Amino acid sequence: PNVGPAMLRDSDDPRIMRLLAQALSTLPRIEGNASLAGEDGIHWKVIRESAALVRYVTDHSPGSIGTFNFTGTAMLRPHAPFYPGAYHTGAGRQFSIGFEGASVVQEVFSRAHGDFDGTRTELTKELTVHAKVAESIGQKVAAARRWTFMGVDATPAPLGDVSIAAAIESYTGARFGSSGTMTAALIITTAVKAVPVKQVGYSGLMVPVMEDKVLARRWGEGAFNIDSLLAYSSVCGTGLDTIPLPGDVSEEQLVRIFGDTASLAWKWRKPMSARLQPVKGKKPGDQTEFNDPYLFNTTIRPLP
Repeated sequence: PNVGPAMLRDSDDPRIMRLLAQALSTLPRIEGNASLAGEDGIHWKVIRESAALVRYVTDHSPGSIGTFNFTGTAMLRPHAPFYPGAYHTGAGRQFSIGFEGASVVQEVFSRAHGDFDGTRTELTKELTVHAKVAESIGQKVAAARRWTFMGVDATPAPLGDVSIAAAIESYTGARFGSSGTMTAALIITTAVKAVPVKQVGYSGLMVPVMEDKVLARRWGEGAFNIDSLLAYSSVCGTGLDTIPLPGDVSEEQLVRIFGDTASLAWKWRKPMSARLQPVKGKKPGDQTEFNDPYLFNTTIRPLP
């Protein structure tokens, strides 16, 4: 279960964050988040508490796996369906839907020929087919259960062998992280935002490094890094997701990474998040050794 945000604003009690840190370290099924930035500005106290939480969970959860279940969100409104950033503000009996649609992007990009506008239009069309199905299901469930359907997050999230990086590479003809990656990412984001359904959540491009087989491989090869992902996020991405970090990363370094994510999200008023995963005892050049069916192990890279 996702317990939602331990802190939504700087004025919230930080002791809840410390309780969440303990829960994430000992209860493998618990997930949670914290708000790094909102309409009221950047939440610097929350950022510091988030860094302290990640540092604690890295050191106290088995194999540092507990960090997988925490993310710092920024400018993300309630009802986003993707965990662990999902939350609501107390109204109850509300729900939204997200789906793994990277295969749709792969199908469209595999037959694209460098035509930006044509590819974007075709991708919007194909994503709309699936989003309309999700919306129809949501409306039927809402009517049957007397709940409120809040909308669809049409972000084409990858899952397992269905890789968003592979889709992008089929469009660019080059490794993810090479020139052209930004353009392909922009096509995806503009196509998603044009899908004519009630949208919630990120509605953009997710690049979860260790949840995508090809992304994990390219990260290990050094094809891209944290700064690359933040650069993509300034135009079309949704931040930093499942980022493997050296085990000795300091709390202050984590503050800076969370702070950069929050600053970018607040500047452009776009939803982003940062899910950072230091691995205790690991240094740059080492392999991660997560025993999790949703994660692909990769090489830990030095911080930029």
